[in-house]
Amino acid sequence: MYLPLAKNPTSTKDIQAGQRMRFIDLFAGLGGFREALTPLGHRCVFACEIDDELRELYIENYPDAKGSTFADIRHCKESIPRHDILCAGFPCQPFSKSGSQRGLHDKIRGTLFDEIVYVLETARPGYVIFENVGNFERHDKGQTWKIVKNKLGALGYDVRGTEHISSGGPGLISPHHFGFPQSRERFFIVGVLGKLPDPPFPPSDRRAVSTLRDIVQQGRDLTPQDRDETCLSERQVECIDHWNAMLASLPEGEVPLPSFPIWADEFGATYPYADYTPHIAGMEELRRSVGNHGVKHKHTRHELLQQLPSYARVQDDRFPQWKIDFIRRNREWFQKYRGYFPGDWLQTLKGLPACMRKLEWNCQGEPRDLWKHVLQFRPSGLRVKR
Repeated sequence: MYLPLAKNPTSTKDIQAGQRMRFIDLFAGLGGFREALTPLGHRCVFACEIDDELRELYIENYPDAKGSTFADIRHCKESIPRHDILCAGFPCQPFSKSGSQRGLHDKIRGTLFDEIVYVLETARPGYVIFENVGNFERHDKGQTWKIVKNKLGALGYDVRGTEHISSGGPGLISPHHFGFPQSRERFFIVGVLGKLPDPPFPPSDRRAVSTLRDIVQQGRDLTPQDRDETCLSERQVECIDHWNAMLASLPEGEVPLPSFPIWADEFGATYPYADYTPHIAGMEELRRSVGNHGVKHKHTRHELLQQLPSYARVQDDRFPQWKIDFIRRNREWFQKYRGYFPGDWLQTLKGLPACMRKLEWNCQGEPRDLWKHVLQFRPSGLRVKR
């Protein structure tokens, strides 16, 4: 059970004076918060991570965490001991652009913030530090962040977030702002029972330039085993070359690359999406959508739906607005520039897995050659970054 904290929580002066504090690491992942706070002299007294593999790696990285690391916070929250700082990288999938964006309405992961609220109500730690995807502030037109901020404020916490500069905030925080060669902008929330200093976030250099060349291992230093473990598969090379063929066919001065993810399955697609989903569409409309109109063999609804993109097979009456927008923008872009695409490009692409039929081009203004950039093969598609 919780142990009561002192009536006056640790102050910011105590932190600046180097007082050692106890912290908990919720939704711990591989231990980012622990990696940051432990060298400062603070001690982790509790951690939870529901993913079995991540939890095992966490304990392997921090052997002293073996007896104090748990799985599902919903089943272990009563075991959380007294602490001064609550750290939480609560699940980002409900708020990410590449996810469902159901936010706090996600019945599995979106409600976990309420578990954090329960811990704060009961344990009353002096400080909170949260981390989430960069889209968090703008999710649901800002309503999600407003709800979270109000809930924390009702508990007595002075709260600040790294709101986008365009919103009047200090801006998202990324490792490359502090000299580390990684571009990963995240939304951070800090709170204190008392008054936050102004500004509460460390100064950063948003003009800083870091490159992977500073840390990447040279090819000549790789062992044969290193090469076997890190080389691209034939399918991945095929995917890169295929998207490169598309880029090479689009004249830079005439065809702008979109800022939204390119969903190749929308090239020539006609299934319904704006007013209702294929799930409730009529059979004849479904047949037309998949090119089976007038065929002798009458496919079942399930068979027809299986011929659509996986993201279009949801058993809902209506797509969320963000998905409607993505589909509409893709179809408009493909329709406008379809004459530039190689004749067999789409047919060949269909032979690749669904996750390789999407492209996120985050290199506006850079050379249109995937081999010159940083590539990430993700469930949401092939992401290209500087």
